[in-house]
Amino acid sequence: MGYQAFYCCYNTNEVVSPEEACEMDLDIAGDRILELLQGDDDFFGLIDENDTTLQFLRNGDLIWMEIPIPDQKGSFGKHIPIDEVGSLIAGLPARIDLNDFPEMEFQPW
Repeated sequence: MGYQAFYCCYNTNEVVSPEEACEMDLDIAGDRILELLQGDDDFFGLIDENDTTLQFLRNGDLIWMEIPIPDQKGSFGKHIPIDEVGSLIAGLPARIDLNDFPEMEFQPW
């Protein structure tokens, strides 16, 4: 089983909610994310088979990348340059693991 994807691009009005997430190959996701993160507040998320989410939010020339942890009422996240997003997604392992992103910091909601 692969990843499920959800996203919102306000420019093109393409929206798929997390509840309606569709299966998406990581190579395709790596290409599509830059098409979908055109403007501020656009977002893109991936859900693995364990229901762990990795999501990306456009903020100027940076992308806020985070893993929400609902039990802890917050997210672990960090900013990354927009040009690193596609390769990061294409290189994801089969499951999202917070240990793969040691530089993420906890942000309460």
